Amino acid sequence: MTLENLEAEVLSLPRASQATLLARLLEHLGQSNEIDQEVASVWAEEAELRDQAMDNSQTDGVPAQEVFQRIRASLK
Repeated sequence: MTLENLEAEVLSLPRASQATLLARLLEHLGQSNEIDQEVASVWAEEAELRDQAMDNSQTDGVPAQEVFQRIRASLK
């Protein structure tokens, strides 16, 4: 399975499942001690705030597909 295929599969999951997968991946990555736990905690808090802002229609999100396209373009 390619990374692109995996990405498509993940993006086809319901939002709650995507969030659960992300939490599991972050937990797994955190076990390697390569991630500064203080920084990870701050980012997790920021993600919660942004999620709440979107839920309350205080901000608009950017579709994940567009985000990934921007990232791929920046890596070329």
